[in-house]
Amino acid sequence: MQRTPPPLAVVRSAPTAADDASLAAALIARERQAAAQAWTRLSPLVLRLLRRYFGPGPDRQDLCQEVFLRFFTRIDELRDRNALRSFLIGICLGVAQNELRRSKVRRWIFLTQSGELPDAPINGVNPEAREATERVYRILAGVSAEDRALFVTRYIEKMELAEIATAIGRPLSTTKRRLARATRRIAARMNGDAALAEYVEGLGAMGASRS
Repeated sequence: MQRTPPPLAVVRSAPTAADDASLAAALIARERQAAAQAWTRLSPLVLRLLRRYFGPGPDRQDLCQEVFLRFFTRIDELRDRNALRSFLIGICLGVAQNELRRSKVRRWIFLTQSGELPDAPINGVNPEAREATERVYRILAGVSAEDRALFVTRYIEKMELAEIATAIGRPLSTTKRRLARATRRIAARMNGDAALAEYVEGLGAMGASRS
């Protein structure tokens, strides 16, 4: 008896710049399904970036929705349709930095008894990695919102320098200079923590090598 061959697996490739350009055109034209497609395709990116910006803590769905509200409102400002993701990342970083500033004000007026906002535990991570992550974000809590954004996009999100420059709307040379300054500041704080000292050595090399 002849067996029926199994169906071929469908390989789903990552969206390309052309896909993003088509989506951007649909959003600008206010096509019916464009907003839903943008949310489905791009909300995982925004949620991941928000989690990495803020570190361990509560769900960031509310901020993700704020990012997309601004994204849809400002879509006509997009000049290069191939840069849709960088445009969205720039909006995301702006929302994140504003929220960070607001949270510092809330701590200053003692929203909680200790003056600290409650954090959710990091589940599924070994104790050493969890402790290192918590130490890193304690250090990031003490730097400016811009330094934090540059550090997270470069070293945690692993974005290229050119993409970061596009996202924050700065020339590449300015972005490199500001990243180098932020890296020095954060590395100096990490050097003061014996548990993080081993991570510091590679920061400068990575900051300068990938562009």
